Amino acid sequence: MKDDAQDITMSRRKKRPIDQERLRHPGVRTKIYVQADMIGAGKIELLRTLKRAGSISAAAREMGMGYRRAWFLLDTIQRCFREPLFETTRGGADPGGSILTPLGEELIARYDAHIEKIEKASADFLGWLETHQSDRPAGDGDS
Repeated sequence: MKDDAQDITMSRRKKRPIDQERLRHPGVRTKIYVQADMIGAGKIELLRTLKRAGSISAAAREMGMGYRRAWFLLDTIQRCFREPLFETTRGGADPGGSILTPLGEELIARYDAHIEKIEKASADFLGWLETHQSDRPAGDGDS
């Protein structure tokens, strides 16, 4: 009998399970270049999680990454903008935490609207790919 843990395919770079259902269908993954960095789904999801969790450490835990990695990603996206996307207060006598600024909230909303447009514009092509894709997973070693 196969152990359930063996059924979960793990990402090579991340310690999170890969969404197998998503891999069954063609899709679009977008990265937007800003300054010398990129903004994509991962950094936007980290901002979303930061808003919900209320701190960088809680957001990092929720997303399955270390605090240093989360801080690095947030710092790199923050450097792309003139104004802050989030504000952090240190702990001590009072609990610390982080909140998104109006600019951070707007970035998420505009990114989501942009992705929705891309998905709509890509729907016909993705449908065509789905119809013609192989049933064999890519990279299964067969030539």
